[in-house]
Amino acid sequence: MKRTRLWLALAGLAAAPAPAQAERVELAIHAGATIPFYEQSFRYDPGTLVPRIPGLTIEQQGSFGLDARGALAAGASLAWHLNRVLGLEARIDTADVDVRALGARYEVRVDLPPPLPGFSTDVELGSGTVELERLRVLSLNLKLRTPGPLVLAVSGGASYLPNLSLEARQTVGLGVTGVNGGRSTVDVATLVLRARAAPSSDEGRLGANAGLRIQLALSSRASLFAEGRGFVFARHTIAWERGEDRLLSPVEEALVRELEARLEPVDFNPTFFQMVAGLALRF
Repeated sequence: MKRTRLWLALAGLAAAPAPAQAERVELAIHAGATIPFYEQSFRYDPGTLVPRIPGLTIEQQGSFGLDARGALAAGASLAWHLNRVLGLEARIDTADVDVRALGARYEVRVDLPPPLPGFSTDVELGSGTVELERLRVLSLNLKLRTPGPLVLAVSGGASYLPNLSLEARQTVGLGVTGVNGGRSTVDVATLVLRARAAPSSDEGRLGANAGLRIQLALSSRASLFAEGRGFVFARHTIAWERGEDRLLSPVEEALVRELEARLEPVDFNPTFFQMVAGLALRF
């Protein structure tokens, strides 16, 4: 009789949910949106090349920008809880950042000698294109959490950005090469520029991350959570170069050399913040 009771007790313990302290491994998957911290504009003097007409003056101003917008964030994490409060967390986070090149408008004013009338006109150079591969970040964190069905957890540590591949293409005006006063038009020589970060660059690969999570238990094994997390990396320097292989005229070639000397590198900042939600499973 005693032996039967013992077997029943053991069977009951085996069927009971595992206690929280025994669930040391937690696997979580998440998805949400990124909020990038990047906006940059750069200015340059394209120089002027105009016909030698007495009294002719031309003013042109140009400004371009690179603007980042958030997109989809997704990832997963694996945590090993040493006790009810302290744990270690390994995670991978992937983020899309949509970077746009904003175009510029050149205001050209021409004062022609009498009896020709002066005129002004705008020269529109459209927005360019930017290709940025999805960011993939690896992190190793220390994690602290509160016990109970409603968990508040904070974690932070070192992050690693394996590569950054960015290429921007933008059309710029080199200078005015012709003026037609009768039609109130100007001819502007243009060139496509390219700014590129080499994937093999070691600049700014190491960074840091920190996040706050609120987690609600659905059962003894599963939980839903919402999390906000920031990732910080050093800026990446991206240099401009000519982006097309067409044969330039001697005048255009001279202007390109001056332009390349004036253009400062772009500092791209891969730092971003993400808001995600997901499911966590404990084992």
